[in-house]
Formats: sequence, C-alpha cells, structure tokens
Amino acid sequence: MKKNSAFRTAAWILAIAAVLANLAIMLQKDNIIIYQGLAFYRNVRMAAIISALVLIVLAVLVTISSLPKKDKKQDAQKPDDKAPSLSVKEKLSNSSLRSILLNEASGKWGSLAKELAVTVSQLEMMDSYQERLHNLLKENDVKALSDTEDILDQAEQYLCQNVRQLINYMNVFDESDADVVRASVEKTNEKNAAHLA
Repeated sequence: MKKNSAFRTAAWILAIAAVLANLAIMLQKDNIIIYQGLAFYRNVRMAAIISALVLIVLAVLVTISSLPKKDKKQDAQKPDDKAPSLSVKEKLSNSSLRSILLNEASGKWGSLAKELAVTVSQLEMMDSYQERLHNLLKENDVKALSDTEDILDQAEQYLCQNVRQLINYMNVFDESDADVVRASVEKTNEKNAAHLA
C-alpha cells in the first residue's frame, strides 16, 4: 500500500514539474527564439507539451489503479438478510399482497395470524367490490357508474399502499418485536376499514 502511495506521489510530482516546465518555456519564449532559433523553440515546446500530457495521464491512471477495489466475490457471498422492500409507488396486485401476507402469517409472523387475517379479508373485500361493480357495468352498460370504477380503483391503490408499507415494516423487525408489529398491523387495518366503510 505504501509502495502504491509513493508511486502515485512521484507520478503527480513529475506531472506538475512537466506543467511548470511548459510554463517556464512560455515565459522564456522570446529569449529561446533569439538565442536558439524559432525551429528549436517549436521542437522544445512540442516535446514539453507531449511530456506533460503523458505524465498527467500516467498520474491519473496510477491514482485510479491505487483506489481500493470492492471484492465482488465477497459481496456475492453475503446473504441477503432482509426480504426486498416493496416500493409504495410500484403497482402490485391485490392478490400478490394477499399471498405475501398469508406467507408471513404462516411463517415468521404466525403470532399475528389473527390480525393479518383481517388485513387479507379487507383486500378480498375490495376485490369483491370491484368485481361486483365491473359486472354491474358490463351487464347494464351504465356509463354514469364509470366514475365510481375510478374511485374504487383509487381506494384499492390506497389499501395496497398501506399493505405494502406494512410488509416493509414487517421485514425490518423480527419476532421479538411482535407487539410493535401488531400495533402497526392494527393501525393499517383501521385505516383500511375507514376506506372500506
């Protein structure tokens, strides 16, 4: 590590020296042309510019290569402790959320099976409302109720957002925090019930 650091420092010192040499040549332009000639000045100037560019590029490459690298193998072997979080913005179907809740109730959060059953039944109720309205619209061709369908879709998305937030919350905690998670489930159920009423 010290060797890399010393090499990087040396590369930057040479690059800076080359830039300063270019500056000195520019400042002494008239003297060089008078005593050595225009052709000599042009050759020296070109060589100084090329040297400076090469040394700057070398210094940058040395700096990049000496940066600490992530061990990809180590990252790949790390177990993913938590389930992936569900974005509140992404559209996730009602049935997918019910499936996740049922898995949680029969697994990690078995102690909250009763409360989660209420959440699942709320999602089922919303599905039932939508199905009944859809059939009503289909059978009667009632255009006046099409606004109601939009409102019901919005209500379903509200319920789904609440449930997604709850699932993310459940993923953060473990079984020892059952009381905290139970309170969150009950709060979600209350919010959903107010929308279903």
